[in-house]
Amino acid sequence: MFAVEPMKSADTVVRSSTKDDLESIASHYGPLDNLGDPFCQPSTTQKVRLEWLVIAEIGGEYAGFLYWHLGQKPFFAPEIARFAHIREVQVLEKFQGRGIGRKLVNHAIARLRALAVTDVFLSHS
Repeated sequence: MFAVEPMKSADTVVRSSTKDDLESIASHYGPLDNLGDPFCQPSTTQKVRLEWLVIAEIGGEYAGFLYWHLGQKPFFAPEIARFAHIREVQVLEKFQGRGIGRKLVNHAIARLRALAVTDVFLSHS
C-alpha cells in the first residue's frame, strides 16, 4: 500500500476513506436505484474496497465521495491490459459548485498513477 497526502484547497480535504465513512455515504446516497451499484444495498456497501474510495470534506464535514474499481481488458478495449473505472462521484448538494468533484477526480487520478494505472474510464448515467 502507498501513502498519498490528503489534498487541501481552502477548507476542502480529499482523503482516503475509512469504514466510518460508509455511514455518511449511505445517509446522503438516498433511495436505492441500481442493483449493480455497490452503494445500492447496505450489505454490499460494507464490501466496498476502501482503498478504491476517497472522501471529500469541507471544514471537517462530509461533502462527497468518489469510487473506482480496477479491471483488466475491458470488453470495449481489449488491447488495454489494466484500467480503472470511476464508478461514482457524488457531492452533497449544499457543497456543489465548489470544485469538489474535480478535486475528487484529480486525487483519484494521482492515486491511480501511483499504482501505474494509465487508462481511466468514467461513465455517467
